[in-house]
Amino acid sequence: MNRYRHSKSSLFLMEIILNILFFSILVTFCLQIFFKAYRVSEGTSVLHRAVTICSSIAEICQSTENADNLLLTIYPDAVNQGENTIIYFDDNFTQCDKEKAVYQACVTPSRDVLVSFDVTFSKIETTDTIYTLSFCTYTPSSLSDIGGIPHE
Repeated sequence: MNRYRHSKSSLFLMEIILNILFFSILVTFCLQIFFKAYRVSEGTSVLHRAVTICSSIAEICQSTENADNLLLTIYPDAVNQGENTIIYFDDNFTQCDKEKAVYQACVTPSRDVLVSFDVTFSKIETTDTIYTLSFCTYTPSSLSDIGGIPHE
């Protein structure tokens, strides 16, 4: 009696095909995870640079009474537009002129009892705000401003 026997090689081939299918599905998921991690890392890097630039601008504005002139001195390609000062940055976050700019920092003063500033760092193409920093400066009055100390 002759019985037809299935070869073991077809079973082995089916197992290899299933392993390749399973492996390709796992590789697809891993690549998606790595790509998402790269995008999150890129966004975090841009945010870190924006925070650093806005903090530097805040320290400059707090160090003087005439922040507009000092900003224009430190950032020579900055532009005054009314009360606002706009500073342009390229893709390496170095200060540049408007034509090469990818990002911008807009410094907006508001002069009340305290002088307060808003620094908004944004991408020029999409006008998406990346970071905003609000701060106040206080310049104390000196004795010469108020006429000195009266003697009795």
